[in-house]
Amino acid sequence: MPEVRDSISRTKAVAFTTALLLSPVGGVFAEPYAYITNQKESSVSVIDTATGTVVKAVKVGSEPAGVAVSRNGAKICVTNPGSKDVTVLDGRTQNVIATLSLGEGPLGIAVDPAGARAYVADWYGHYLSVLDLESLTVLKRVPVGHSPSGVVVSSDGAKIYVANRDDDTVSLIDATDLEVKKTVAVGKHPFGITLDAKAERLYVANVESNDVSVVDAEAMTLLKTIPVGDRPYAVALGAGGTRLFVTNQYDNTVSVIAADRGEVTATIEVGEYPEGIAAHPDGKHIYVANWFSNSVSVINAETLQLEKNIPTGDGSRAFGEFVAQAIGASSQ
Repeated sequence: MPEVRDSISRTKAVAFTTALLLSPVGGVFAEPYAYITNQKESSVSVIDTATGTVVKAVKVGSEPAGVAVSRNGAKICVTNPGSKDVTVLDGRTQNVIATLSLGEGPLGIAVDPAGARAYVADWYGHYLSVLDLESLTVLKRVPVGHSPSGVVVSSDGAKIYVANRDDDTVSLIDATDLEVKKTVAVGKHPFGITLDAKAERLYVANVESNDVSVVDAEAMTLLKTIPVGDRPYAVALGAGGTRLFVTNQYDNTVSVIAADRGEVTATIEVGEYPEGIAAHPDGKHIYVANWFSNSVSVINAETLQLEKNIPTGDGSRAFGEFVAQAIGASSQ
């Protein structure tokens, strides 16, 4: 299933991460949790973002890679390429709700804003599985490009975007009829993707061309290509959407791009072989999973300083949005 060094590689899958949930403390919801997949020990580290510590380790399927948290943190979905299934966790207890066999190589995953569906990219099957999170059944399999990886859903839930790594393209799927509407060519081997809040711009990390593609998310046309570090893997928007953060696997760095200018303005050293990346809903912090360092680096999105390194499990990859985005939302 991979990319031997960029993503699904070095042990088979890609890792990512996780999510958040607001747990009650004295009747008030606390900071969200970050959910980090540890591929080499088949677990998820649960980080309390308020204290910056791992509060729980949850055993999941084999070689967990992708992670997605519902917007309110109620459910966390983890793809397990090794056991060919998806694990669903309860956001309040962090316990396993169910494990569902799913396709040939589940990898990238995203949950819609309503928390009703999960969209799962199948690396080997070349399709997107649409999973109903209530009934835990597959509603449909949507054929996409070859070796689909990153998945992102628009804030209104109407559109799904999938990076097709071996085709060097991104597909746009309509969430109503679940059909591919448009496809755009990007850089070489696109992997991690993200959308701005208004679903106007799509950002794509291209692992082998060492750049980020900026795409008009409506017209599906390429607007700009931005050179970054060596082996860019995943992307996240922080600082109120004004800055784009890109993990560079081979450089052990994160590139910072000014979203309005489309230019790299800073480079931040993090742990070894950074992969998954996600923004905290406070807009001020960025979390980076470091596969070889077995840690998560916390970056201040405003000052661009590394604030902390949090020890996690073996092979932390966290591929996806692993922190819930609705501050103050209930997980019920």
